[in-house]
Amino acid sequence: MDWDDLKHFLAVARAGSLTEAARALKTSAATVGRRIAALEGKLGVRLFDRRQTGYSLTASGESVRHRASEVEEAILAVEREAFGRDVRASGKVRIATSSEIGAAWIAPSLPAFRVAYPGIVVEVVATPEIVNLTRREADIALRTVRPAQGDFIIKHVAAWNLALYASCEYVKAKALVRGMTDLSNTDIITWTEECAHFAGGQWLAENAKDAQVILATNERRLQYAACRAGVGLAILPCATADRDPDLICLLRSESVIQRELWLVVHRDLIRVARVRAVMDFLSDLARSNAAKANF
Repeated sequence: MDWDDLKHFLAVARAGSLTEAARALKTSAATVGRRIAALEGKLGVRLFDRRQTGYSLTASGESVRHRASEVEEAILAVEREAFGRDVRASGKVRIATSSEIGAAWIAPSLPAFRVAYPGIVVEVVATPEIVNLTRREADIALRTVRPAQGDFIIKHVAAWNLALYASCEYVKAKALVRGMTDLSNTDIITWTEECAHFAGGQWLAENAKDAQVILATNERRLQYAACRAGVGLAILPCATADRDPDLICLLRSESVIQRELWLVVHRDLIRVARVRAVMDFLSDLARSNAAKANF
């Protein structure tokens, strides 16, 4: 049996659609569909129920999924074992983190890292979702959610805190003061409904119920730009906002959001020279930037 067929099968089983599976596999939905049809033909069973809402596993599909997952884990373990014996500080290392951390900390420090390790190519996957390190969607994760399970090395490296900010112009126009808790007469910049669970959304919903929502967006960068332009109040990362002379912190992170930042890598990769180099780089970077921020 062709492992590629099983790989496409697992992608559809996890995503629930050909389109999403194709996106994960970096191929076309038509190719994924052909692979699924080929696998069903070889096995002589129907693996999915095709519905308008997507693809759902049949009873036979569930049985195949269980066995295919075992095959996948065995293949990934072999890859990690081989990868773990690589002692060269060269090659590609993929980091998964948020776009905020990537832009504020990682990107500005890459020139210095490049001088120290010219043979390492860094890939940064900026996503709010938690990637699967076991399936090698990334080699290292830098995130505010500590994994509850998995064979990982987990290291606490810093804090990633958020506070309430407004532009100097807005503060002056509204006669606002630091430490204020009554936000009823202010304008709020927040998340769109589908992103309301992102950091800051719930806090604003609970603490600024009577304020006027003036802008909702699905991008923190847009919130930052709007806040800086004087549109209203926003919850922003202290790591960047504290250094911006055009912004004033109205409520510190102790009263808003304080989060721990975790560096996560699969245990099998800890011996890889290039992964180790990037881990040390990220640890030093996080500690250095956290010390500079006014937490």
